[in-house]
Amino acid sequence: MVAIAVTAQVEFIQNGLKYTALDDNSVKVRKIDDNHLPKGKLVIPAYVTHDGVTYTVTTLGGWAFFGCEDITEVELPNTLTKIDIWAFCNCKKLKGIDIPSSVKEIGYSAFENCESFTSFTFPEGIELVSDRLLQECYKLTEVNLPEGVVKIDDCAFSDCKSLESITLPQSVKFIDNSAFAYCNNLKHISLPKGLQKLGRNVFSSCVSLVEIELPEGVTEIGDNVFNNCRALEQVTLPASLSWLKSNPFSSCGALKEYRVAEGSEYLTVQDGILFSKDMTQLIACPPSKELGDYTVPATVKKIASMAFYGCNLLTSITMTEVVSIGESAFNGCYNLASVDFGTKLETLDKGAFYSNSKLESVYLPDSFKHMEIINFEFCNNLKTVSLSEALSKREEDFNNLSFNFNSSDLRFIVRMKDGTTKTLTHSQINDVKKYFQDR
Repeated sequence: MVAIAVTAQVEFIQNGLKYTALDDNSVKVRKIDDNHLPKGKLVIPAYVTHDGVTYTVTTLGGWAFFGCEDITEVELPNTLTKIDIWAFCNCKKLKGIDIPSSVKEIGYSAFENCESFTSFTFPEGIELVSDRLLQECYKLTEVNLPEGVVKIDDCAFSDCKSLESITLPQSVKFIDNSAFAYCNNLKHISLPKGLQKLGRNVFSSCVSLVEIELPEGVTEIGDNVFNNCRALEQVTLPASLSWLKSNPFSSCGALKEYRVAEGSEYLTVQDGILFSKDMTQLIACPPSKELGDYTVPATVKKIASMAFYGCNLLTSITMTEVVSIGESAFNGCYNLASVDFGTKLETLDKGAFYSNSKLESVYLPDSFKHMEIINFEFCNNLKTVSLSEALSKREEDFNNLSFNFNSSDLRFIVRMKDGTTKTLTHSQINDVKKYFQDR
């Protein structure tokens, strides 16, 4: 057996900081522990000498100065190449930081909740803005991103409530989930021409955003990308956009119509409502559109998730060829009093008619096969539901979790195979808890 020599990792403390050797001549630095937190001005040296060996300081370690709430100023050396995860997270009195151009990597959450930051400049050479990098920097008003940044990761700037405007470099191709969510004062953002993809909820609850131009070249935008952008009045979707799973503009109360650039092979607009190009899917209806009594075009087979979310001016809807209705498709349509499903409907996804408080009756056609949970919950005025005998016998589809729990007056009219009907009360339908316990 050959003995393998194990070399102990070199660690040492010097001038109130802890150093760990990375190789023969470089070290990472961090606070000693949570009982020895630096205060005031923090100076990170370029070089340190220990036991006759001089090391170059190249890395701020993970959690290096996490929670050092009394640091007010930081001086970083130009030997530094990496700032690791959570490095200055929760340094609440730190008003700003100059990052040397030698830094090529900044880890996720490195400056999260640095709530006194007013501006932040990224060094040249950075390609990735990491997850949650500046999340909850509430006073941040200015961000400077260099050319060369390719991707902005999840929640990178979320909850930067004072940020009003930002210009992204032309090199940015991807903006991931919730990157600018809850930036309440964001009024303007210039999206680069090279942008290809926006993730989920990227601008969710940017309530001051009035207008945005999606550049040609964007092929995909995620679910709820502009959810609750209440001031958004105008948007034009590029012809390159090829993938929309559901309504990206739910709860955009000021939006009255959609526009699609000429030449789109994937999307079309009819009377301000967004459809797939072949008109087989209704994707999104602008919440401020005065729909009144609306008839879905006969070409439509599917109503997408959240398609009519918050359309309070919709009073009735008629469909003839629709086969499926997506999740929360009519959620919050408070004035919807009448629904005609036609004779082709097969499925209702979760919460499709949640909180439709004026809906009094529902007729589920014989074609109907499957219903997810919580479909008609908080439809407080719902009095009758008519359904086939076959559906009434399927516990996974017909149970008390799909209807309002406070439904003592609700009656279910079961259409029997022999042409007669049977009436059930809410207390007589399947108990979903028992169903799952039995399984």
